[in-house]
Amino acid sequence: MKAIVSHGVKDFRLEERSVPEMDDTEVLIKIHYCGVCGTDIHMYHGTWELFPDHTPGHEASGIIQEVGAKVDKFAPGDRVAIDPGIVCRSCEYCRSSRMHLCDNRFGMYHHKGGGFAEYTCVPEEQVYKLPDHMPLEWGAFLEPAGCCVHSIDRAGIKPGETVAVLGGGAIGLMIAQLALISGAARVILSEPQLKRREIAETLGVTHTIDPLAGDAVAAIKDHSGGGVDVVIESAGLPITVGQCFEVVKKGGRIVLFGVNDPDTRVEFSPYQVFRNEITILGSLMTNDVIPRTLALIASERLKVQPLISHVLPLERFHDAIKMHESQEGIKILIHPEGA
Repeated sequence: MKAIVSHGVKDFRLEERSVPEMDDTEVLIKIHYCGVCGTDIHMYHGTWELFPDHTPGHEASGIIQEVGAKVDKFAPGDRVAIDPGIVCRSCEYCRSSRMHLCDNRFGMYHHKGGGFAEYTCVPEEQVYKLPDHMPLEWGAFLEPAGCCVHSIDRAGIKPGETVAVLGGGAIGLMIAQLALISGAARVILSEPQLKRREIAETLGVTHTIDPLAGDAVAAIKDHSGGGVDVVIESAGLPITVGQCFEVVKKGGRIVLFGVNDPDTRVEFSPYQVFRNEITILGSLMTNDVIPRTLALIASERLKVQPLISHVLPLERFHDAIKMHESQEGIKILIHPEGA
């Protein structure tokens, strides 16, 4: 099979590999779509661990080709999406229903290969069957959308509250929609790219701001009447993390979703956090939200089709990396069978 294989930092190669061998409790999946994610960029640059000789890719959907002898929930031909986070189910966090914090968690790319390949093999508990009417490309959003749903759970948005989302890529556009679904009266999106702001407006975002055209903090305060109840940072940049503390009002919540480089440090005022009783929350991956996320996508309450900007074959994987880095498009999907 064809697969992208890591040979080190900035050294990912398209190679011929053997189809992974399947255990009794696993399923073999022919990959149809796999989304390019910011995490893949971190892996490519060596700031997020990917072992040499492994295949990246974790936002994947496809069709089951074979099932192990002990698999009884799935059959060949089933259209599925994959939850890429494999957990031990025995550590303190797994046993207290916080499996996304599992001490021994690892990605499917460290198991038998990620989604930037023609085939992958995962334990059956990592697989979710798609409704018949749901396109396979939507299934590739299950994991990133699940991360967004988890962030909304963390934010605890109440009906009528005002929310700011900093960063309008695929993640920011899903978070903005979910904030509206949660009952936010106003959702303000800060995003420099015009196309992304236009899409946000078609999805119901109340106000969009170009942070390069003026004072983004002042604009958010103006649209929110002085500050927002919740601000969700999805860009993964020190400047937008800093802006969170400037736009959140007293008693508000800050959710840090975007992935900054591990060595990034941002200054803030502990006195401001104390005096204004600000809550700062991290949001990591998904937890128990995958079934709810699947229902939101399948029902089109959460719209993912408008976010698909490119579908490229495996042979153009490096083009996809460059496009993501330059913020060309929104969600780029790799389709191993061809564009």
